[in-house]
Amino acid sequence: MGRPGRIANLRSLPLLAGALAACLVWLLLRGFLWMDHERLHQVERMQLQAEAATVRARLESELNTTLSLSLGLSTFVLAKPDFTQEELAQVAFSLIRLEPSIRSVGIAPDNVIRYIYPYEGNEKALGLDFMKTPSQREAVQRVMRDLQPVTAGPIELAQGGIGIVNRIPIVFTRPGGEPVYWGVASVAIDPLPILSRAGVLPGNSAGVVRYALRGRDGLGAQGQTFVGDAALFDEPDAVLMDIVIPGGKWQLAARGAPHADGWQWGIHALLIVLSAIAGLLAAYTVSAHQRIRSMALHDSLTGLANRHQFNLRGEDMFAQAKRSGRPLTLLNIDINDFKDINDTYGHAAGDAVLVQVASILRNCCRESDLLARVGGDEFVALLPDTAMGPALDRLLERLRAAAEVDLPRMEKPLKLGLSVGAASCSALTPSLGALMQKADEDMYRAKESAQA
Repeated sequence: MGRPGRIANLRSLPLLAGALAACLVWLLLRGFLWMDHERLHQVERMQLQAEAATVRARLESELNTTLSLSLGLSTFVLAKPDFTQEELAQVAFSLIRLEPSIRSVGIAPDNVIRYIYPYEGNEKALGLDFMKTPSQREAVQRVMRDLQPVTAGPIELAQGGIGIVNRIPIVFTRPGGEPVYWGVASVAIDPLPILSRAGVLPGNSAGVVRYALRGRDGLGAQGQTFVGDAALFDEPDAVLMDIVIPGGKWQLAARGAPHADGWQWGIHALLIVLSAIAGLLAAYTVSAHQRIRSMALHDSLTGLANRHQFNLRGEDMFAQAKRSGRPLTLLNIDINDFKDINDTYGHAAGDAVLVQVASILRNCCRESDLLARVGGDEFVALLPDTAMGPALDRLLERLRAAAEVDLPRMEKPLKLGLSVGAASCSALTPSLGALMQKADEDMYRAKESAQA
């Protein structure tokens, strides 16, 4: 890679370092943010599970307590199958007094409601044949098949309104132990007070948690949704729990209210700012390091290598030439009468001369040559793959021909005098210092010739 390519790479290094630092800081902070988000998500999910478990416990307690009261109806009929309406009213009144959410109590011999309490408001239910009522037939068939209580609903009641109906089979036993299905006892319950006390109805949880219930007729996950949005059961963050009721189960879905995304924009903006600051600091640090390194290895006035860099790189180039046997030539360039230029035109003019000589060396030499300012007006050029001969003579001629510089307060350019000494490395040259000494001696001979 040539000198321009190396310079371009060095100049782009702070930018690359800044971009890399910004990306690393962004990824690091984003990772911390993600871990904190996951931690909060787990905490919120545990809180949601605890709250949903509390709601489930309330529902199971209230439903099972209320529905278990209806088991007393079966015992009442079995104990006194020839009961009267008045006797049923007394038993039903006791049940309703214990649980006000019970709307009605009915007895259905052969699956037809013949007795009901209270009569007022429930007249339409009297004479209802369950087997001829599609909304209630399936639940009664399950009662007859399993001879176990079944919870139906919530359904629209024949007497109006919505209710949860617990069907309890009334089964007599023949002397031989064979069960005989007599009919069914029904207890209709108003579900709204129970659901409201449990906190599952919309608006009861102050918008913090959304609930949905499904499992109409005790069918669990296969049943219809009767509270809330059915889509809640398909949301990935929803908590699902089964609620055991007599003869079946419901399924509860709970999901926390979604968080507002406004604060996330602020967090991301802060991450961008912090990443940009880290990138700028990294770019500044690398740039400062490059400047310090450049100052340590380069002459501040001309930009050429200083003596320290020349010694470091020159030793490597000398050793490589000795190993490979390839030619290596050192030029020692000195400006004639440089002290007089400083005294006559001032130090600013002297600096301009030094900068011009450095420019001449850059223009006349190759990118692979090592150019350095090693003294006040002394320059050196280490030329790999160059030996004494016509090519070197042409280079020296170009150097001398280009030695003109515009000085302040002068009408025409000053023609500088350059004394150049050259020495080539041979098998007998012991060191770079010896090569420099030979070139220095040759330079002084050239200077004496110019003054003669």
